[in-house]
Amino acid sequence: MPSLNKLVTKLRQDYPELNITSGECAKFTPPRSIFYSKDTTPIELLHELGHYLIRRTSYTSDIELVRIESEAWAKAKDLCKTYGVKWDDDLAQDHLDTYRNWLHVVSLCINCQLAGYQDETGIYHCPLCGKKWPSSIPPEDF
Repeated sequence: MPSLNKLVTKLRQDYPELNITSGECAKFTPPRSIFYSKDTTPIELLHELGHYLIRRTSYTSDIELVRIESEAWAKAKDLCKTYGVKWDDDLAQDHLDTYRNWLHVVSLCINCQLAGYQDETGIYHCPLCGKKWPSSIPPEDF
């Protein structure tokens, strides 16, 4: 399994159009920047590359954000084979759980705590009490 530094070097060769730079955390910033830290695992770096490769940089609903994250992890799993990185499904699921938990929390009615649904404008609606509320907690702050 390659070290993070060797993987960074290889990814810079394979994707010269990308700006792969040390930063505070692992993060893909459209259109072509990937950041990593000394604590980033090779799988997490490949997940950020997965975001770049799936070409989905915007979303219109919270559930779509969770789907994009899932797609980027699926792409990372494929990339692990290419780059000789051992896949860790528990790590991927732990990261996805943060988004799933966030989605659950933001979808709860602030009046009666029943799970609501999000409309096309981003507003949640409670099917029980009729309360409406915006998705107010960004997933990165959860």
